[in-house]
Amino acid sequence: MKFIFLVPLWLSLVGTVLAQPTNDVGRQERAAERSRITAERQKLQADFKAAEAVCFRKFFANSCRDKLLPPYRERLADLRRQEILINEVERKISAADQLLKTEEKINLQQQQKIDHDLNRQQDAANQAERAKQRTINQGNSAEQAESNKASMASRLESNQSKALEAESKGAQAAANVEATRKRQEQAVKNRAEREQRLREEGPPTGKSLPAYP
Repeated sequence: MKFIFLVPLWLSLVGTVLAQPTNDVGRQERAAERSRITAERQKLQADFKAAEAVCFRKFFANSCRDKLLPPYRERLADLRRQEILINEVERKISAADQLLKTEEKINLQQQQKIDHDLNRQQDAANQAERAKQRTINQGNSAEQAESNKASMASRLESNQSKALEAESKGAQAAANVEATRKRQEQAVKNRAEREQRLREEGPPTGKSLPAYP
């Protein structure tokens, strides 16, 4: 019978379904087989009713009908077995799909947990890096402030030194001016004293020198 030849095909389909539950390549084939089984059952039932009607017109109607029943029932059972096999294939496909969905859900949850852990680790690493950078920046700021302080102290010391130097030069200039003034006063005084002596001594002729206005 055709059913015997279909068994290897269905077993092959079962293996394919189990190996690739998400890629149901036999869906159209199974639908076609269901349509074929339905059509054969309808034809078988129609043929049986026609043969049964012929038997009812005979004298031994029951005996005629009894001869029709075994092959009719056997053929119906064969078609039913084919339907059961198709149903079993689809049940295994459904179970494999459900198993795959469960595995995908578990894998997704695990991946989400891994991503979450990685994100937490990355956030912790970023925070540590930012804290390290802040420490470096603070150190740089402290060094810069200390450098600025030292530079300011150096400039202040230089300014003080220049101020002292300018003050010293000013004092020296003032001392020089004062010494020049005293020399001039002494020169004036010496000249006046000399002239006074000359007037008092008088000329050799006995005439006194004229008085200065």
